Amino acid sequence: MSSAPPVGVPPPPFSYNVSSLTVEQYFGYSPSLGLAWTAAGLFLAVAVCIAVQVCFPSHAGGRAPTLTRSHTHSHTRSHTLTLPHAHPLAVQLLIQRNRNSRYVWILVMSALAECGGYIALLWMIYATGTTSLYSGYVAMQALIVLTPNFIQAVVYRTVGQVARVGNVSEKGGCLSAKFISLFFIAIDVACLVVQAIGIAIWATEKSSGEPNVSKVKLGSYITVVGLGLQLVSFAIFLLLARHIQRHKDNLFRGHREHTMLYAGVYLSILLVSIRNVFRFVEFLHGAIVYPSASSIADNQVLFYCLETLPILLAFGALIVFSPTHLLPKKVPLDSFLDSPFDGDTTNNGKLEDVEGGMMGIPKPSGGHVDAEKMETVEL
Repeated sequence: MSSAPPVGVPPPPFSYNVSSLTVEQYFGYSPSLGLAWTAAGLFLAVAVCIAVQVCFPSHAGGRAPTLTRSHTHSHTRSHTLTLPHAHPLAVQLLIQRNRNSRYVWILVMSALAECGGYIALLWMIYATGTTSLYSGYVAMQALIVLTPNFIQAVVYRTVGQVARVGNVSEKGGCLSAKFISLFFIAIDVACLVVQAIGIAIWATEKSSGEPNVSKVKLGSYITVVGLGLQLVSFAIFLLLARHIQRHKDNLFRGHREHTMLYAGVYLSILLVSIRNVFRFVEFLHGAIVYPSASSIADNQVLFYCLETLPILLAFGALIVFSPTHLLPKKVPLDSFLDSPFDGDTTNNGKLEDVEGGMMGIPKPSGGHVDAEKMETVEL
């Protein structure tokens, strides 16, 4: 976390033995063992929770989703097809899983990576004074600094899916789900690469034992550029996400699930942005004052309050307002479902509104339901 030379090392020209540095010299303070264990455990719990959500999506109201399809031809009969619950687990998962939100697995990997970063810190605390801590330090920096980029990718993808299921994507251009996902994720990857290059230069130079001040500063400034681009792209994305939310042709807009999805999107954007601003200021300040110690980087309270806590809460927002539960399901029975919704396509192929959220029965145009012209599939 600290971008300054180890505590007690004289100003340049200076040299030190990397293999003999203690954990206190790496961070400029004595890392709390309890906080590190707590952070690692919470991120592991987050990963498990999201994995359970993806594998075992719950259905609204605790009942099985019902797909009801209206028929215009008079000779059709009404029947119900019930898929048995005795299917093997793998088949049940394939049936139940929301195919619109498979990308949420990225959050599981991200939470595990965050957990790995704090495990690296724990290893440094326990191993200090017995071996070189450099590998653990680099692993921690890479995992904790770079991983939040993947949370942003999930947010981008979620808004892209909202545009697709809400029919806004068909307007094309910057409203296209493919554009939203690919363009902003490409920017996210570019920012990730820039930050990785900066951290690599910064860490490699400091590991030499005789760091070149200008190169250490260069690595910090490159990381700052990556974080700055990330903040700008996030701001642009926020404007686009708001436009899609309020778009007059957004068929998904009137549903409670739509509002809840956007609550998760906005909360995660806010929390990740708080963390990104902190990292931006930290690396910028560290580059300016190096080789003197940075009062921001060498502050454990700031790290846990402005790095760990916002990222945990961002994961929490995406758990409470989970795309896995809130995005319309795409059941693998294509002959009964022609739209992204668990509803009906009537009126010359246009999507009809549904009652009771995404799992309700379509509103009949005549105000009543004709049992002889309905076909229901219960899963």
